[in-house]
Amino acid sequence: MKFLKNIFLVIITVFSTIMPIAVNGNVDFKTVEANAENIEQVAVIVNLDNPSNQLSAKEISDIYLGRRRSFPDGSKVVVLERDSNCKLREIFFRLLNGMTLKRLNAYWARLQFSGAVQPPIQFDDSSSVVDVVRTNPHAIGYINAQSVDESVKVVLMLRQ
Repeated sequence: MKFLKNIFLVIITVFSTIMPIAVNGNVDFKTVEANAENIEQVAVIVNLDNPSNQLSAKEISDIYLGRRRSFPDGSKVVVLERDSNCKLREIFFRLLNGMTLKRLNAYWARLQFSGAVQPPIQFDDSSSVVDVVRTNPHAIGYINAQSVDESVKVVLMLRQ
């Protein structure tokens, strides 16, 4: 009987990760996106008019941690971030600089408390990040590499 219970739990776990999560009869598309996104590569993107064609992982890490507030050419940077519970965000920081979300959140809490720097602007989905990067020459963001189109420029590709 215990064996059947374990098999049942495995089936429920697998099934729940591939099926939309319904809340009060409504589909939670945020959860669907997080579960459905097969993230093999993360693309760091900038506006097509940005003079930077390539940035190092160190430069991008410094930008995303508030240590650097401009691009290499001296122009200001507007940092775009995914929401705090997004799987893409977790993968991005792990690949970029080895930080866990717990460590990242603690880092930003310290900086906010000191008043030194405010955290980046957060967005719910990759399409919003692409929209802002496309229209703002100072913006930098990251998205699933599968979502890259010709309206933005990739300056770094992070691979799992």
